[in-house]
Formats: sequence, structure tokens, C-alpha cells
Amino acid sequence: MQHRNSFILPDILNGKCPKCRRGNIYLNKGVFPLGGSLKTVDHCPDCRQKINVSDNAPGINYALSVVVYFFGFVLYACIWGITYKDNSFITSFLFSTAIVVLLQPWLMRLSKTIYIYLFTKFG
Repeated sequence: MQHRNSFILPDILNGKCPKCRRGNIYLNKGVFPLGGSLKTVDHCPDCRQKINVSDNAPGINYALSVVVYFFGFVLYACIWGITYKDNSFITSFLFSTAIVVLLQPWLMRLSKTIYIYLFTKFG
């Protein structure tokens, strides 16, 4: 089966089927409403690949959250600077925490998609 393109990252970010990369693996196209953002289809609508996943990939979500937390810390340091003389160190952690919390719905969905791409058995 020929794939639409050879670069896999856009298909992971868009939540496409790991086999044909055309069908959506989520019932909702976006993350809102939050209650249904992680619900997946049982089979790909295009190639009928089984996509049923019961795990929400907490390890992958943790790793993505740590990466975003680190980049939030670096972003704060580049914009406002961090010194030991004031509370900027604590403020930078609060800034990074706010970024991770606000991005959590997208991070959870991305981590589940990565999990599906890593552990889907084709057949």
C-alpha cells in the first residue's frame, strides 16, 4: 500500500491511521469537547485496520509534558531572565506549569497517537 507521503510527523499530529495514513483514528477531529477527545474508532474507515487501544499512554504523556515544561522554562528565561536575587525562579516554574496545564489536552491526544503508531499490529 502506498502512503500519501513519506514524512510521518504530519500524520501523527493530525491523528491519522498508522497503516494507510488517510483515515482518522479519533471520533472527534479536535480536542473539544474534552470528554470525547481521546475516544478512538475501532477500525480505520479507509483500510479497516484495527485501532482499538485501551491505554492512554501515560508514560509518553509524561515525557512530552517534561519536554514542554523544559521549553517553557527556557522561554521564560529568554524573555524575562532568571536571577537568584528575586522570585523569577519560582515565577518561571509557575509559568512552565501553566503552559503544561493549558496544553495538556493536546499532549494527551498526541501521546495516545504516538502510542498507537508504536504499538499497532498490522494485519
